[in-house]
This record gives sequence, structure tokens and C-alpha cells, in this order.
Amino acid sequence: MSDLSSQIRNLSDLDPKKLEIIEFVISSCQGKPLELILPDLMAAASRLSEQGLSFTNEEISIIMDGLKETMSPEEQQRIDMIRPLIM
Repeated sequence: MSDLSSQIRNLSDLDPKKLEIIEFVISSCQGKPLELILPDLMAAASRLSEQGLSFTNEEISIIMDGLKETMSPEEQQRIDMIRPLIM
């Protein structure tokens, strides 16, 4: 995840709250099946919304790529299919 962490930290003007939530989502969801990841992603987006923030498409893409690192090829394909619906 070190490469992913550097991608996250290189995002311009990343709010520290966003950074914390992005890193938490990736670390807590890795290895979980997609059915369990989606509610966690929605909860994270809701937490940000309560603070007047939202994920950018670039941030969502980084989260998805981080989650895909530990997924099977089938799960990766499924997440790629739903990516446009999330972004």
C-alpha cells in the first residue's frame, strides 16, 4: 500500500479528514467481498457529507484501485463494472 499511500498524499489540497477516511476505508475493506465493501464506501461518503465534504472522482478512483489490490480477478471485474455508477 506504500505506492497507494504516496498517490493519496500527492493529491493536491487533500483535506486531512479526507485522507484519514480514505486510508481507513482502504485498510478496513481490503480482502472483503464487494458486497461488504459497498456499504462501507457509502458510509464513508456519508461521513464526509456530514462534514460538508465529498470525494472527488480522482479520490474515488484511488480508493477503488486500492481495494482492487487484494481482490480476485472476478471481483476486480465486478468493481470495474460498478465504478461508473459510483463516480
